[in-house]
Amino acid sequence: MAYRVVLIESECSLHLKLNNLLIDKGEGDIWIPLEDISMIVLDNLKIQFTVRLMSTLAEHNIGVIMCNIDHLPIGFYSSYDNHSRISKCIGFQINKSEEFYDAFWKAIVFQKINNQKQVLETLGKNDVTEKLEELANDIIDGDKTNREAHAAKVYFNNLMNATYSRGNEDILLNSGLDYGYTIIRAFIARLCVGYGLNSQLGIHHKNEYNRFNLVDDLMEPIRPFVDLIAYRILEGEEYFKVEHRRKLVNILNHKVKYADKKMYIANMIEEYVSQYAAFLAEKRETVVFPKINDYLGEEDDN
Repeated sequence: MAYRVVLIESECSLHLKLNNLLIDKGEGDIWIPLEDISMIVLDNLKIQFTVRLMSTLAEHNIGVIMCNIDHLPIGFYSSYDNHSRISKCIGFQINKSEEFYDAFWKAIVFQKINNQKQVLETLGKNDVTEKLEELANDIIDGDKTNREAHAAKVYFNNLMNATYSRGNEDILLNSGLDYGYTIIRAFIARLCVGYGLNSQLGIHHKNEYNRFNLVDDLMEPIRPFVDLIAYRILEGEEYFKVEHRRKLVNILNHKVKYADKKMYIANMIEEYVSQYAAFLAEKRETVVFPKINDYLGEEDDN
């Protein structure tokens, strides 16, 4: 499995040579085998590349994230439906009932809220954990009463010790969350393509203008991982720096226990998406959701 997330921040030219990504910075080339790369993050507006390179990256299902002048992700490029049995896989998605999706969305929201609760407990912020547990236990199929949104308000207000707005650009943590979420979102998007899932066919999200409805559904229980890591990285900081972005890109290389195995978060997410694809095809009876309490950190080798 491809495992490397390549962050490029300097002005350079990108080329394809002998099935390698060649990074030409004018002071010696860097070669990286394409088979090792899962994603590339381009964080410099003067980086140059060719259509031939982008076409080859798509063939290898390598995702590419582009950042804007403020160093925040603004665009994502990926391969398009390259699974050998794409029609069959999409058929599984289309033929599932509304009741099936409503029940699965309930499970997603339940785990997301529980992970938010576990984040607060991990950080010693226990004032609202009982309220979050109450909201989690109050979810109905399809989350018709929108317990997810209620929980998010309670959670973020407590996380920040203030009235919190996810759209407030003056709050430093928002920059970290947006950056980290985009890394996870892009990674799940390339996995959906790899497993023959149409990312527009969501479980709960149904926006006709959103190419990534399914991705946004599947990533909900994983968002609190980004919350915890970004909070720790940015706590006490004043500005969103290069070192912070590098640490957030490295989220996929942190370790976690999942399905009774220790693995990288990247491997966990692939297993999670794989399980969902098998669940749709009725080859599995359940999907194992990632849990914050099973997060091991960046360098745990025990």
